[in-house]
Amino acid sequence: MRVYFAILLTAALCLVSLRRQSLSGSGALAAAFVGLSTASNDNLLFTVVLLAFFVSSSYWTKYQARTKAKLDPNYAKASRRGWKQVLCNGGVGAMISLVYQYNFDGRHPEDMSLEERKLVTLLIWGYVGFYSCCTADTWASELGTLSSDWPVLITTLKQVPPGTNGGISKLGVLASFAGGALIGLAADVALWIQYFGAYRSGALPKIPYNMLGSLFGTLGSLIDSLLGATMQASYIVEKRAVSDLSASELRQLKGAAVLIAGRDVLSNNLVNVVASISTMAIAVIIQTIVF
Repeated sequence: MRVYFAILLTAALCLVSLRRQSLSGSGALAAAFVGLSTASNDNLLFTVVLLAFFVSSSYWTKYQARTKAKLDPNYAKASRRGWKQVLCNGGVGAMISLVYQYNFDGRHPEDMSLEERKLVTLLIWGYVGFYSCCTADTWASELGTLSSDWPVLITTLKQVPPGTNGGISKLGVLASFAGGALIGLAADVALWIQYFGAYRSGALPKIPYNMLGSLFGTLGSLIDSLLGATMQASYIVEKRAVSDLSASELRQLKGAAVLIAGRDVLSNNLVNVVASISTMAIAVIIQTIVF
């Protein structure tokens, strides 16, 4: 039954995304892999968290799209996600879900040993940390662009044009906090609904994931900004910031593109991957120390 549910849910999300042009064809195929790997999990937390990330991110990506396109020249290129972007924002989460299914599919926490329950908690912390970062970064990027004030570069705190990698704003930081909190809240609701008895018996520790999500989300978004400011090149062309320019594009600009921040080491997708995996690792380390 879970397999049919996973197929129907994944197909519906992919079709809607294609119609809204949130995903390209390759992006839809990658999303199908992430969706099937996650929605087939018998622990509702994995599916609910993924839905919270996907639905909220899709909404904010399309929110005031015309205004964003005027303010940020990188917006049009990034608003329709391909397979690389999808896997960077969901591939690791799908792998965590598959690891959980391999070890604990169909099992209840009250029937597990103490070591097994610790591993379950470890996987959940890693999953929440990963998606808190992905969601927070997306919210910060999509809403921070609409800030009335120009962002400041995280490394120098000097104002930079909208669209500059590593640029942060008050609105963007608040958005990252809220995005992470949404992921944590989704995890809390799913766990309490499905495993209320395990919480009452003490089989699962009472952890405020909404608080952890907001903290990990903000941290992950700042890590992403720091990487963007140092490891990703941003140029200014006709008073507008652009990034991820290929060598041929730079040659065509013939010196009109001036480097204003960072170095051409990582692409935007790699920055997202490093930031989200780093946040996940920090979450796992903290969980190991605390519990």
